[in-house]
Amino acid sequence: MVQAPQNVLVLDNGGYSLKVGPTTSKSPSIVPNAIFKSKSDRKRVYVGSELKECSDRCGLFFVLPFERGYLVNWDVEQQIWQRAFKNCNPKETSIVLTDPNYLIPAIKDLSSEQLFEEFHFQAVHKSSASSLVARDSFQNGAYNCTLVVDVGYSGTLIAPFFETNLIAEGVLRINVGGKVLTNQLKEWISYRELNVMEETFVVNECKEDACFVSMDFNRDIEITMKRGPENTTKRSYVLPDFVASQRGHLAKPGEDLSGKQCLTMNIERFTLPEAVFNPSDIGIDQMGVVDGVLESLNRCPENLRPRLAENIVVVGGSSKFPGFLERFQRDLRSLLPTTWRFFVRNDVENPTTFAWNCGKNSFANLEPNQFKELFMTKQEWDETGYSGEVKKFYKTI
Repeated sequence: MVQAPQNVLVLDNGGYSLKVGPTTSKSPSIVPNAIFKSKSDRKRVYVGSELKECSDRCGLFFVLPFERGYLVNWDVEQQIWQRAFKNCNPKETSIVLTDPNYLIPAIKDLSSEQLFEEFHFQAVHKSSASSLVARDSFQNGAYNCTLVVDVGYSGTLIAPFFETNLIAEGVLRINVGGKVLTNQLKEWISYRELNVMEETFVVNECKEDACFVSMDFNRDIEITMKRGPENTTKRSYVLPDFVASQRGHLAKPGEDLSGKQCLTMNIERFTLPEAVFNPSDIGIDQMGVVDGVLESLNRCPENLRPRLAENIVVVGGSSKFPGFLERFQRDLRSLLPTTWRFFVRNDVENPTTFAWNCGKNSFANLEPNQFKELFMTKQEWDETGYSGEVKKFYKTI
């Protein structure tokens, strides 16, 4: 008789960070999904969570396991996972992994090989962050249709689900996410004020701290053209000195900035996130997130479209800009039929960790028959391999 696991670890393996922790935890550990080297200490390599030990993050050099949203550098990922798993015993643990690779035949997927043969986990469940959200929504009994909009680091993924089954024709990817925005901000600042092309980490934090989504783009443009106190958008961003401060901050009005190195943030505060809604603004010939949702709905079976619009869940770290959800709701509502009920979930407290929390809720306290249905053991993997994974984990309509 198959026994349900006593310990289940949930790993949301994102392109920018790992969200990892057992189902018994209230919240996950958030670990940078990269290996770093610092200009000030070229001999030391910081792997994942070891970055907190780096006292000078100026000019950090990154090695990322992900490219364009897919895991391609397995040597790097293995080192990061080794640190992430140090507080658990894999031989007594089953793991839930968000894995974008296993459905892309052209990209070699070594996750099962790593988890079974290198780390010796008892059993594995593979999923996507979006399907964890859909599973939790369905199991709660509130909705049988879910449209997940994941505005992440590598891009934006729109995925519709009926119950826990992916509606494959409706899946749509937009190549605008946190990485594109950070790189664009580096170029703008370097051209206008200060060369920050090697300061990816600092500029990424600046983006997170200073940017917002405009609800009236033309009005906000007019404000940035004013001088003095009338320009309420223009602010100074105080850069960290890595002595008294490890992270920059948006200066408060009247703050004493003497002796501090600052960047001037004005029009880019809202024109940068605008690229998620209008990628053509930065030269990317793709539809924006709102048009993407509309296109995704139109690709789905006609009878499911109104039900999907009733349960839209926005997740991902790049949806955390102030004003993002309000703008998304307003723009999408204006494009949908007025007869449709329309609802965007407003209970997503932290879009970065929401998928992990959904995985935790769905895979805690499984019955033996549920475990057998959802997880693949090492023996099953040896017998069926990739084809067995697709059959067990990839449910579509």
